[in-house]
Amino acid sequence: MTKARLGEDANTPERRLTKSLAPVREVMEAGDLDFNQLLQRDLDDHRVAVNLIPYLLKQQATGPAFFPPIVAVLLPFKSKRPSHFAPLDATPTLVEADGTEWLQERAGDSFQVQRLAPGGQIHPGSIGKLWWNSSESQLVVLDGQHRAMALLAVERTMAKSWQGSSGAKYRSFYENQVQHLLDQQDAGLDLSKVEVPVTVCWFPEQTGEDAKPHEAARKLFVDVNKEARPPSESRIILLSDAELKNVLTRRLLSELRGNWRGDLLPLYAVEYDNPLVNSSRPARWSVLTTINVLKSMVDRTVFGPPRYLQDVTLKFGGRQSTREQDEYLQEQLDFTSLFPEQFDDNGFTYMRADLGNFEFPLGQVDIISDRFAETWGKSILIMLSKTAPYAAHANALTALKEGWYTDDTGLTLAHDALFSGVGVFWTLRDSYDDFLEKRAAGLKPTKSDVILAWESLENRQENFEKLRVKEYLDSLTPISIKKAKAAFAVFNTHACQLGQALALGSLWEIRKQQGPVDLADVPAFAEALVDGWNAFFAQDHGKARDRKLAFNNSKSEITNPLNQISNMDTPQSVYFRYFWLQALDTPAAWEHVSPWFDDRHDFIQVLSDARELYFELLVSQNFRALKTSRPGTSDTKLKKQAEDSSHKALMRALRDWFFLEEEQYGLWAASLGEPSAAVTRDGDDLGGS
Repeated sequence: MTKARLGEDANTPERRLTKSLAPVREVMEAGDLDFNQLLQRDLDDHRVAVNLIPYLLKQQATGPAFFPPIVAVLLPFKSKRPSHFAPLDATPTLVEADGTEWLQERAGDSFQVQRLAPGGQIHPGSIGKLWWNSSESQLVVLDGQHRAMALLAVERTMAKSWQGSSGAKYRSFYENQVQHLLDQQDAGLDLSKVEVPVTVCWFPEQTGEDAKPHEAARKLFVDVNKEARPPSESRIILLSDAELKNVLTRRLLSELRGNWRGDLLPLYAVEYDNPLVNSSRPARWSVLTTINVLKSMVDRTVFGPPRYLQDVTLKFGGRQSTREQDEYLQEQLDFTSLFPEQFDDNGFTYMRADLGNFEFPLGQVDIISDRFAETWGKSILIMLSKTAPYAAHANALTALKEGWYTDDTGLTLAHDALFSGVGVFWTLRDSYDDFLEKRAAGLKPTKSDVILAWESLENRQENFEKLRVKEYLDSLTPISIKKAKAAFAVFNTHACQLGQALALGSLWEIRKQQGPVDLADVPAFAEALVDGWNAFFAQDHGKARDRKLAFNNSKSEITNPLNQISNMDTPQSVYFRYFWLQALDTPAAWEHVSPWFDDRHDFIQVLSDARELYFELLVSQNFRALKTSRPGTSDTKLKKQAEDSSHKALMRALRDWFFLEEEQYGLWAASLGEPSAAVTRDGDDLGGS
């Protein structure tokens, strides 16, 4: 374990180590490599130049830059071709140097190792020295080649040594970029303080004619990369201060943890410890939402970009403008009232106009976080806590917790997995999977407390679902349980929850268009929307349709469903926004929302546009289905059939679930593509109220 250092040219070991680190591509000719000699993946020079080098050199308000250790291995090469080391000395030799004794081993002219051994005994501090002959040996980067390349690029640019290096052909990727960064640094910047940890490896047994050091290195590379796990998105959100989005998302969790009034969903209803790198759905059956959904809600309501809230006909896609998002953040949280045009924080000068997701004062981040928590954060939590289906889920989960008697170890572990122990759930799951694998292999593993705990969890799921259907549908009949499961299979998706947040953001944009707004009113506005949605869900249905099932998409459970989305992944949230808007366009719901709008026509226009986007999805889905079932039919004919069937399905759904008369739907359908589609020639709204 040692370090590589930047700074003025010197003959110190740390400076020489920096110059000696080499990616495989600079040690061997690519054309000479066979697949058995490939040690590494390709280098991404763009990533190194644009991301890693600035991270290494630029002073950050968030604290020092840190690179995990680079792993390098000493390997034999001659004329850029793999070779072998000379045999290592059979017996170490005791030598004197630097005023003490060392045990020395030498592999011919290839390399030499000395270990600190006063009195002939290896020192417990494990201090040693390594020399190698560069004409016979190379220190090859095994893990962390991008970090090593960042060091090399700075070193070669500073020393103007690109031309004579083995990496001269890559000079154009780096030299101008690095020089520009160096020119930007303060005159007092001491590059000698830039140190990167390095783990240097060699194989004592892999010396001599019959040894296979390159094969050993390849195995080590596989082992290092196989066992190394990239952090999950959940973990990054929980730990990273590099993005304001992460800080604000964590504030939502803090608000739930500190909610002594008990009027918000419990923290254990949020999954925030999922170890999967990419997770778009919760893994626990007990949770209502995930930290990833919360971040998406923060992202869209506070950072936008605004076009996705102002124009409901847009689908998500393409590269987002960081500047546009930062400017929207400043507007949504009213930075003008929080910060002067220019201010200092911990030795850094900030311009208010430059503040954003990556540029924000750490010393005053609580000011931003408090403003968010009082406005948009509170609104997000109101929706997730008080909207009828979500409230039913949370209440059922709390009832399950309060009725849980932890009278043995297995039950205690199961309880912790759902309600308190971060990471316990995943440990139980992995242990149970291992138990099943062993049993499938013919072994007879014992049922430990861990296995019993997992089985207890599975048994509790049915109890929870009964509690939830009782809360939501006030019934425990088998058909009600089945319908409720179908309903929550929709309500608990990322798309449905993010769609509700998009509805909030889009409706607030209407208010901003109608006149001045007060940011402090956002939570009360969210409360009004929730009251409207709950009024829609709570309508007395008797033998008619239960509006609590209005978002179900299973035709086996309900007839004429509005929700016919075939794939309910997160990007489909734009269609769920339409569903939430449509629910507000009913007599029971609009009564709660109407005081917030001066002109209802603006709402109807947005509703019409959102409906048109959803209609286009139905047409696209039906067209693909028809093209598969009716090969040989012309696309023009299939498109017409798809449009007709989509109109019929949408009209029936709006009639049965949202009180929209067929005549009104016909007027809307006829107006598609025309300006002011939300208003008929007689001036009557095309909504359902």
